[in-house]
Amino acid sequence: MITMVTILLVMDLVTKRWIDSILNLNEQIDVINGFLTLQLYYNTRATRGLLEGYTGLLIFLQASIVLLLIYGYIRATPKRFAVQLAFGLLISGGLGNLIDRIQYGYVIDFMKVSEGIFNLADTEIRYGFILILVLYFMKKFTIQGFDDQEK
Repeated sequence: MITMVTILLVMDLVTKRWIDSILNLNEQIDVINGFLTLQLYYNTRATRGLLEGYTGLLIFLQASIVLLLIYGYIRATPKRFAVQLAFGLLISGGLGNLIDRIQYGYVIDFMKVSEGIFNLADTEIRYGFILILVLYFMKKFTIQGFDDQEK
């Protein structure tokens, strides 16, 4: 699990730093015509434009969520690969954006599609969340102290 989180985190941070070094703010490179553009964007908000100007609060919330995810993973049983992947995606994505916000006061986003602009960490969070919901509702794992079955 630690190896997975480390690899995903490094991939996220390296891609963001690389894009930040080759593009100017809001500069665009068309990758897949009409579908994917690389564009450097400094995101000072949470999802959907929430909490702009509240960097301290965002850092606190992100750190709290990452800690809750780590706690949830520790308490989750069994630790199947899919459960490790779901938590690994969520934790690494949360850490990647948290590190940016602490270091810069914003998150570096760079993958632009019609739905918006995001980064690798955002993708990890999205698919980790979907996977954890699917696994949880399929009863593929439980979290001790959270589920009624564990009482």
